[in-house]
Amino acid sequence: MKTTIKHITLKTAKVAAAAFVICGLALTSSCKKEGPAGPQGVAGTNGADGNANVQSTTVTVSGWSYSAPSYYTNITWSGITSSINTDGAVLVYVSNGGGGFSQLPLTMYLSSTYSSTMEVISYTGGVTIYWTDSDLTTPATPPNYTFKVVAIAPAGLAAHPGIDYKNYAAVKAAFNIKD
Repeated sequence: MKTTIKHITLKTAKVAAAAFVICGLALTSSCKKEGPAGPQGVAGTNGADGNANVQSTTVTVSGWSYSAPSYYTNITWSGITSSINTDGAVLVYVSNGGGGFSQLPLTMYLSSTYSSTMEVISYTGGVTIYWTDSDLTTPATPPNYTFKVVAIAPAGLAAHPGIDYKNYAAVKAAFNIKD
């Protein structure tokens, strides 16, 4: 009696396995679908990388406030989100007058014994730029300056690990920033 049960069980298992294989083959071979061919790309060209992970704005500041020992200005900008401020990067560059931009913080040596420093603090929704002279006395009101503020999402930083972020031209090229 045991032999018959084992024989039937083994025979049933073989039949079930064969049916499973046949059904699997029938399903995979009968479901093959082909759509129309896509358009041919242009040889030797690549599409431009997007900048979904970076935003930038350009602001010319003409109004500065004073709170000893520094002048300061606030630039409000919604491009600086909490995530970017915490885990990404907020970069601020100032026009150097020669067509380029220098990253803050920046110290300008006006003589061998006197300098002015621009520093930046970022926060969700903006940045504050401080102008402080080395003698910590009330400096002359800073002139109009043009600043570029760049907000880079964490994914953008991860995708571009080798960039010299001090160099605005390198950042602009890597993230395809349009001025």
